[in-house]
Amino acid sequence: MREQNYTIPINESFELKTGCPLCRLYDKTKEKVLDYITGAAMMEPDVRIETNKQGFCHQHFSDMLKRKNRLSVALMLESHMDEVEKVCFDNTKGFLGRMYDPAKATEALKKVDASCFVCNRIDEYMGHYYSNIVHMWKTEPDFQRLFAEQEAFCIPHLVRMLEQARKSLSKKELPDFTQTAMNIARKRHQALREDLAKFTRSYDYRFAEEGKAENVKNSVENVIAYLAAFGR
Repeated sequence: MREQNYTIPINESFELKTGCPLCRLYDKTKEKVLDYITGAAMMEPDVRIETNKQGFCHQHFSDMLKRKNRLSVALMLESHMDEVEKVCFDNTKGFLGRMYDPAKATEALKKVDASCFVCNRIDEYMGHYYSNIVHMWKTEPDFQRLFAEQEAFCIPHLVRMLEQARKSLSKKELPDFTQTAMNIARKRHQALREDLAKFTRSYDYRFAEEGKAENVKNSVENVIAYLAAFGR
């Protein structure tokens, strides 16, 4: 395929056949973007222009700080703060520049609050992954079998994959893709629900033994990952 740099990670992730393969792709992509932005890229003028405009969300600020490169973060924050001052304060004055315009100020602050360079870059990569997954399912019988052998799809990634399938597959192909993906997700859903029931029941001394299994002990975390995988 044309985009081998996207298809190779897809095959590697799906070949493991445990958990959600899209979560693995997401996590690897996040690490790749964070390594990039806290490394030499912070000094690239084109990148700094974008980070100045977009900033970062709280989660990815925290992830960046965990890399223990506070100077990189501080340098990006300096120029980002200058951009925020210009956009949110200098450019939101009303008539004759005497007072802040309520509408301008609110909209400018909303844009700053909602934007994140890392989120946007991850979304760009993941968009390519979703597109290639659907295309590979459509054109490669081996991958179609591999797809059907998956253990799980989390709901957030399943939503985006099905959205891509609706754009890319024919009316004849789409039901088969949807049926396979939904069956995988439902099987995982039922298993997680059973583990969660055992976990809550284990607080009754009569069923305490049920709570000792690893999948039961981790059921709360596993259910949260299934329902809300992003930002883990």
